[in-house]
Amino acid sequence: MITVDGSRGEGGGQILRTTVAMSVVNETPIRITNIRKNRPNPGLSNQHMTALKAVAEICHGDLRGAEKGSPEIMFDPGVPSGGSYQFDIGTAGSITLFLQCVLPVLISGGGEYEIRVKGGTDVKWSPPYDFFENVFLEHLRRMSLEVRSELLKRGHYPKGGGEVILTAKSGSPGSLDTGDEIRTIRGKAFVTSLDEHIMRRMRKKVLKEFVDIPVDVKLGSYESSSPGTGITLWTEGERILGVGKLGEVGVPAERIGKEAANHLRGAMESGFHLDRWSADQLIPYLAMSKGHGEIRIGEPSGHLKTNVWTTDLFIPDGVIIEERDDGFYILY
Repeated sequence: MITVDGSRGEGGGQILRTTVAMSVVNETPIRITNIRKNRPNPGLSNQHMTALKAVAEICHGDLRGAEKGSPEIMFDPGVPSGGSYQFDIGTAGSITLFLQCVLPVLISGGGEYEIRVKGGTDVKWSPPYDFFENVFLEHLRRMSLEVRSELLKRGHYPKGGGEVILTAKSGSPGSLDTGDEIRTIRGKAFVTSLDEHIMRRMRKKVLKEFVDIPVDVKLGSYESSSPGTGITLWTEGERILGVGKLGEVGVPAERIGKEAANHLRGAMESGFHLDRWSADQLIPYLAMSKGHGEIRIGEPSGHLKTNVWTTDLFIPDGVIIEERDDGFYILY
């Protein structure tokens, strides 16, 4: 059994999600203590409990201590075997963070999977749905993994109610080949139960910021129990970079569009082969990869360092962060 201190590094929910997922991948029982100790409301939340119980159900594992506010859990994983599952976070808890916990389990076990989950599709402090599908999952597809998602309904804070279907087939991740070419920029701007002029203003600002490269930003208007808006931009070509920005009350749509464009422009001009969010999220898959390579990134975030530390407990030296004269590299 591996015992993991949940207050290590940034001490949030990511260390919990990665530890539980990697315990299944590595077929290793775990004990996690001090769960989310560094957060204002420490211990397990509804969102974390749903993800943990989902992993236990999918792999037929033994989970103990998964109660709201619990500072400690124990988990003895089983073996996933495919199937269809439905889960409801019950709040606007992030669907994409839930799927980040579940997805390594799906690809490590035998069979094919369909996961239908309800909750929040576009919420603060988590990847927006459009980033998840068009950036994160696209990287995994380039690593020869068969993963797709479908948005059925948008869901926002506080009521949630969004719904996503994820389909995945088990397999071993290959190398993540990257290059320097960027052919075009694509994106999605949306509103949910708000006036459509908001998303049009966001898109208009983005188009003004990029006059030197083809840009195609789609628009989407939806209905849901709670209003929301946002924009996600990503590059297409040898180098996939992305950014997602959610709208905020009192913040002009033009500012949201400009901030998204500036973030993406900065990533494009940096020469890095992964944006800061993808670099963090891909660590477990790079460690699991049957291939080897190196990827140039920006200065590692606290989340990335925590993910590397956690993954290393199960796959020693599966991923190494190396600093060179021209920046930082992920070696895998």
